[in-house]
Amino acid sequence: MSTHMKFVIGLSLLIFVPILWHFATVFGYLGNPVQTRGEFFLRMGVIAAAFIVLSVITSTIIASRLGSSEIEPDEREWLIETRAERNGGWALMAGLVGLMWFAFTPMQPMDVANTALAILATGEAVKIVSGLLYLRGQA
Repeated sequence: MSTHMKFVIGLSLLIFVPILWHFATVFGYLGNPVQTRGEFFLRMGVIAAAFIVLSVITSTIIASRLGSSEIEPDEREWLIETRAERNGGWALMAGLVGLMWFAFTPMQPMDVANTALAILATGEAVKIVSGLLYLRGQA
């Protein structure tokens, strides 16, 4: 597995840590859930900013240590990544259609926001799992 694939999979798994923490607070396992729209968007903004900063730092370190030929994926890994992205996109679309179905039932705005976040996390999980299965040659 190339450095590129390790980097992509590592960053995808890294984004799950704060998302899992967020849902642990929503379900009451760790601390208190967010109560207002402002708290929710502040939390998501901090998570997104931290993810972007960690991505830039990690990619800078990797780029300074390795040459461009070691960082770029080969054709097989590029195809695997493309297929995994497509699978994640299908999961995302199915989740959004489901959210539209539930939109006809009364939902609080925070429920809609958490559902949308869960849909994004599910799409990312589908992308990771299908990519790993494609890498192992089992799919």
